[in-house]
Amino acid sequence: MTKDSVEISVILATYNRAVGLTKALQSFSRLAIPADLAWELIVVDNNSKDNTRTVVEEFAKAATFSVRYVFEARQGRSNALNFGIAHAQGEIIAITDDDVILGPEWLVNVKRAFDEFDCAAVAGRVLPLWSEPKPDWLEMEEQQAIVNFDLGNEWKQIDRPPLGANSAFRKAIFSKYGGFRVDLGVTGGDQKRGLTCDDTEFGIRLVKGGEKIIYAPTAVIYHPVEPHRPTKSYFLKWYFNDGRSGIRTFGWPSNAVCYFGIPRWLYKQLAVSFISWMFSFTSKRRFHHKVRTYKGVGRIIEARRLARSTCYRQEGTLSDPSAG
Repeated sequence: MTKDSVEISVILATYNRAVGLTKALQSFSRLAIPADLAWELIVVDNNSKDNTRTVVEEFAKAATFSVRYVFEARQGRSNALNFGIAHAQGEIIAITDDDVILGPEWLVNVKRAFDEFDCAAVAGRVLPLWSEPKPDWLEMEEQQAIVNFDLGNEWKQIDRPPLGANSAFRKAIFSKYGGFRVDLGVTGGDQKRGLTCDDTEFGIRLVKGGEKIIYAPTAVIYHPVEPHRPTKSYFLKWYFNDGRSGIRTFGWPSNAVCYFGIPRWLYKQLAVSFISWMFSFTSKRRFHHKVRTYKGVGRIIEARRLARSTCYRQEGTLSDPSAG
């Protein structure tokens, strides 16, 4: 396979997840790929301490398609993805995670979206794969603690960012808009641990730029729900970090009224959520407001950290005090 012949480069960043990675790689072997589709898989080892390299190299020996192992020592998913993009040979960059199961028609439908819609980006469908029944208190709408992205069965243009676990872009897009922000995205260490929104922030750049993003309902991946995720303790931690991620991603206007460096509207949001939590009389609504309270605390803590360290204020969706 020559460099010029590669149409799609699939990038999978991984860190210390050799067991889950093995299952994800096995699903690549089950992909239904037309003989005339030239593609490659790039596994970016983000400084793993386990046997990730051995897992990838053993898989590559038996694979019937191109598998490349590359190493990125700088910690963080964004660093790993940017490194993989820089080494990709394809004109289309597809991105997925190290803990997913690919649907057999995933890659051909990613390619179909670009061919039929002449788009800049593709948002695939992400369905949770439950090993145990979903708890009664868990509402799937408008949350990502349990990873999901399901906009129905219709192919359509959307005005929202793709989910990082199942997204694809023309490589030229990265030259135009830059890479993923390295201060965002999950990482194995330091104070950025638990931060997300790297995919959201990049996707919003495309939306603001007027780029065409297509939702491809038949480009499906399945995200196994690990037993610790559908628990209230996990949700509280996740929403706390979601609050931190959101304020770091979007910041606040330079003219915002601040107390101790923190925008006044953040205090108001936190107070509303806390009071709603205290005075809700059904367990489901109480927990709903409790996670929003934790999210508000995360926002304030991250805002204080940013105010004390850098001039980080930016215009963005969270600059609106009414934003949830």
